[in-house]
Amino acid sequence: MADSAIDVRHGSSDLSQKLRALQSLNTRLMCMDIDNLSYQDLVDGVAKVVGCDACALYLHDRTRDELVLEGAAGYEVDERDRRLQLDDASRIHCQVFREEYMVYIPTRDDATGNASFDNRLDSNLVFPIIANQGPVGVFGFGSYVAGAFGPEDVDLCAMLVDQMAYSLENMRLLRELSRSRDAVIRGMALLAESRDKNIGGHLDRICASAKLLAGWLMDRPEYPEITHGFIETIARAAALHDIGKVGIPDRVLLKADKLNEAEFEVMKTHTVIGADLLENLMSAHGSYTMIKMGAEIARAHHEWWDGTGYPLALERNQIPLPARIVAVADVYDALTSKRVYKSAWEHDEAVDSLRAGSGKQFDPALVAIFLSHQDDLQDIRLQYPD
Repeated sequence: MADSAIDVRHGSSDLSQKLRALQSLNTRLMCMDIDNLSYQDLVDGVAKVVGCDACALYLHDRTRDELVLEGAAGYEVDERDRRLQLDDASRIHCQVFREEYMVYIPTRDDATGNASFDNRLDSNLVFPIIANQGPVGVFGFGSYVAGAFGPEDVDLCAMLVDQMAYSLENMRLLRELSRSRDAVIRGMALLAESRDKNIGGHLDRICASAKLLAGWLMDRPEYPEITHGFIETIARAAALHDIGKVGIPDRVLLKADKLNEAEFEVMKTHTVIGADLLENLMSAHGSYTMIKMGAEIARAHHEWWDGTGYPLALERNQIPLPARIVAVADVYDALTSKRVYKSAWEHDEAVDSLRAGSGKQFDPALVAIFLSHQDDLQDIRLQYPD
């Protein structure tokens, strides 16, 4: 990415500088990890290359036949602008998508019947994004200055949108591959869980609860590692927490009575079995963010805040944050669910148990945040029943 933006209004950069910035953007897009691919990153990168006041990306929602705002920079976005009906004749973006043709409106005076969604902008340039299967969306550029886009700027923007069509197609294919890979890995987790006939919606609830708890940590200065990518990854990786139970014999895993000391030692190995399985998978087929986090969770979700957990007797912040998050979500769901060895606890009983374990078994800050949203926790159980 170029260090400085290019100002289309004043022509402050020559073509070679613009092309270098474009090459930098392309390189970044090609090198991004699938778990960090973001439409907003794409928009921000284009805005910086062009140097205009505003950019927006709309993609076509085929199920509802609407244009959906996926990323914007510099615009004041109203809620009504997030979804556009394709038959709205007053919208530039809809016209461009329908006609598959660029529209340039150099000044608001020329915009009769063609509304931009930000009235502060004086000139607007909108392109269709056309992939192999036809139009997939539109990209808009805006400036506060009338006539901001000269022929050279229009050519650059057209080049960027052509590149964007290629990048969006790659993102679509990568996401399809990622979904397929996630499905296979989730199938492994379900296989490990399926031996317990009372497991029900456990995996879905764990994933939903872990995602919510991670989201509640967002923007707190003590959790700088929490990003949108982290939240989306833990929502999938949490399903792998007990994948190592595939290696635990039925006589231990499905025992209806309390485990004896020897059996409990066998049960504890599911943490190491699961982590080793996932790490070996990465060794053989390459690193993948979701599996990497899943391995951390599998190994450490039974570590205790006070250092008395297993398998490594880690304590406090030695325990990876994803594992500390899943530990809270897992125990809450285990307590409120029926198992072969117990009946389901009431919500209030589970809350009392989590509070009792705060600072001993669990990260106390996470417990406090988790229990400050009790209605959401009960909604998850209703959404994913046993």
